[in-house]
Parts: sequence; structure tokens; C-alpha cells
Amino acid sequence: MSCGRKARRETRSPSFNFTDLDKTGGLHYFYHSPSSNLPIRDVLGEQGKERKTEPHLERSAENYCYPCWQSNIVSFLKGNQKYLFLFTRCATKGSKHEGGRYIVGYILKEKCIDRGSFWAVAGKTKVYSFDDAFHLSEVSRAKNARHARRVLTESQTARILESFKGKPNILAACLKQLSDLKAKGADRKRKCG
Repeated sequence: MSCGRKARRETRSPSFNFTDLDKTGGLHYFYHSPSSNLPIRDVLGEQGKERKTEPHLERSAENYCYPCWQSNIVSFLKGNQKYLFLFTRCATKGSKHEGGRYIVGYILKEKCIDRGSFWAVAGKTKVYSFDDAFHLSEVSRAKNARHARRVLTESQTARILESFKGKPNILAACLKQLSDLKAKGADRKRKCG
């Protein structure tokens, strides 16, 4: 669950922005599940990290259970960006996408959720298969996936959204796969599931 960053709670009243949003987006990284051909989080902790709870597709949210890269989420909530683009490195062994970095969907910035010691962002969520995903290298040259977190321009955002046009939102299939994998790993302790 830990991403190497401690959550820092806003001590003053947050000035989050949900109106007059630009048609821009922010990038947010997550660890992919090697047990899945679908772009879902590593719920079993197979990448040598703890089991991951984010993005929490079950609630159409990011940072719902655990404050992973909270500074990125708070910055996004305060900013003018409309889309939080979710990207990952495909970890499915033998897949033609293995090792590739892809934007696999997004969360529309519609609301924030106060989780007590940290904030989550939530909204309409769309997820696309690796075959339909947008290759991250088309908008970021960062070598380290986490260093690619930044604000995208309107033209970059438009290119990503255009690439998803007409492609199926596989959120329901992802939710089913998450449920199946969580059941498989039910003997492992988890927070927020």
C-alpha cells in the first residue's frame, strides 16, 4: 500500500477547484497486477511491493484507501485540470505490452472525498484495455514512470481522449477481475480492499 510518501494533511481549508476546468489532465502512476491482462492495480502485491489499493476503481476514486502520492492528488484537486489520467507499466509476463508504459484511463474531477488524514479524488471513470491504451511516450519522455507526473497541455489531453474515442470502457470487467483476485488473496491482510 505504501508508495514511499507520507500523507501530509492540508491544515487549512482546502481551495479545491471543480468549476471552470480546463480541458487538460494530470498524470498519476499505479502498479499493475501481473496476474491480469487488464489494467488493474497490483492487489496481490506481486511486484515485491505491498498489496495496492489504488486506483480504487470500486469507488471510481484515487487515494480512497491510502494516500499514495498525496501531493500529486492535492495539486490536481487545486488545479484547473479536468482529467486525472491513470498510467502504468504493463507487468503481464509474455504480453506483447509487457514493460510498456500506458495511459489506461482516467477519472473526471467531480468531487473530493475527505478521508480524515488525506484527500481522494472521485468522478466518472473510464478504463481501456492495453490494446486500446495510449502509449505514455507520446506525451512524456521521462525514464522513470513516477517522474512522468505532470500537467498535460490541452493538445496532449485532446490527443489522448481522441485515441479513446469509440473504444469500449472496460471498467465492469476490471471490477470483476479485481473482485476475483481479491478473493484469491483473501488470506492476506488488507486495508480497504
